Amino acid sequence: MTAVPSTRLHRPPRPAFAVGMMRWLRAGSNLEWALAIISIVGLILLWEYARPLGVPGLENVPPPSEVIRASAKLLSSDIYWQAWGLSLRRVAIGFLAAQILGVPLGLALAMNRTALDTIFPVVEILRPIPPVAWIPVAIIFWPTRELSVVFIVFLGAFWIVLLNTIGGAGSIDVNYRRAAQSLGSMPRDMFWRIILPATIPSIVIGMAVGMGLAWEMLVAAEMVAGNTGLGYLLWQSFEINAIPQCIVCMVSIGIAGFLSSEIIRQLGRYAAPWQRQQ
Repeated sequence: MTAVPSTRLHRPPRPAFAVGMMRWLRAGSNLEWALAIISIVGLILLWEYARPLGVPGLENVPPPSEVIRASAKLLSSDIYWQAWGLSLRRVAIGFLAAQILGVPLGLALAMNRTALDTIFPVVEILRPIPPVAWIPVAIIFWPTRELSVVFIVFLGAFWIVLLNTIGGAGSIDVNYRRAAQSLGSMPRDMFWRIILPATIPSIVIGMAVGMGLAWEMLVAAEMVAGNTGLGYLLWQSFEINAIPQCIVCMVSIGIAGFLSSEIIRQLGRYAAPWQRQQ
């Protein structure tokens, strides 16, 4: 039996760069980074050419080229970096206070049914009130504007971490508790070995979301009650019609919120390593 000659055309070898790029993209994390970069670059290009193309709603927005020129001037000023430092300090203080109070309180309410039935109705009455609505009360209640702003940041992060902690601790499979009790575990062992480890992922999610809300509330509080910070600088830029400078402040706040939440997520992966396998 004679072999039939193959008529299939031989493909030319791929360039080394293309082969390396394909291998790089096959890694899941690298592909995620590539897609993120593509989406950001696409958004910037759409933004840059929105005015020439007459995109509705964006024809009056300054393009990135103008924003970059404004950012070069703003980033070289001490006012911008002083505002950065003040806003970062306010977020850190308010957010840490929310975690110090919210996490233990959530665990206590989840473990004590009587306390939950007593306190949770009060939480549900106060929680729907937007933190921005607390600004007038905070100005009257706290002796300084600085404490008023920190209090609003605290409220922005407090409710979400409290509810996530209660939900995480309350959703633990009862069979785990029964198995630990049948093996003679004490309440202290039950907390440290079952309840707290199982609640850490929910706490981390609440912290990451709460961090974003903390930055949102900070900007609102600085616009109304503060006279310094990125939020105040943003509003001041709007009043003098420096729109590119406004956008620089907005992007700065977005980057700060993203980096802060990402740090929390990375710490959460370290605190709960079993979550990496899911």
